[in-house]
Amino acid sequence: GMTPRRFEKGMAIRVPAGSKLVFQCHYTPNGTEQTDRSYVGFVYADPSEVTHEVRGGSCGNLSFVIPPNSPNHKVVARKLFLRDATLLGMNPHMHLRGKSLGLPEGTRCVLLDVPRYDFNWQLWYMLKEPRKIPRGSRMICTAYFDNSDDNLANPDPSQEVIWGEQTWDEMMFG
Repeated sequence: GMTPRRFEKGMAIRVPAGSKLVFQCHYTPNGTEQTDRSYVGFVYADPSEVTHEVRGGSCGNLSFVIPPNSPNHKVVARKLFLRDATLLGMNPHMHLRGKSLGLPEGTRCVLLDVPRYDFNWQLWYMLKEPRKIPRGSRMICTAYFDNSDDNLANPDPSQEVIWGEQTWDEMMFG
């Protein structure tokens, strides 16, 4: 269900010849046989027209514990930029207990604010204007999780929750 990412003219993701492409799909068994309809599409660039190589990155936390019955548990991640970069967009990702997520920059400029996170909205949010991030900048990503009875999507508020790939686990990426 991911929408395609489209880049400005001259921008491309480099995929070297012979690369192995791995697609991470989080399938959760539901007791019946299912059919997968995943697909991927590529738009090829003329190498002579590419002026900027697009690379991915993440600001995430893979080591957290959400206590049982916690309605507003805070998890923070930090990313240090080791070289100048240009931020094109963001893809916030949490699971069923995700409540809100924000990405303030060191100057406290908000880059992304999702005040009412919804698991079904796992989209790329492309910036209208790409943002220059100077080397040495730190990005701080703050997420809140609702592991309480008030969260109707919560599979079991009485359980401690850790990072994991299943939907009943949690993730935290900005």
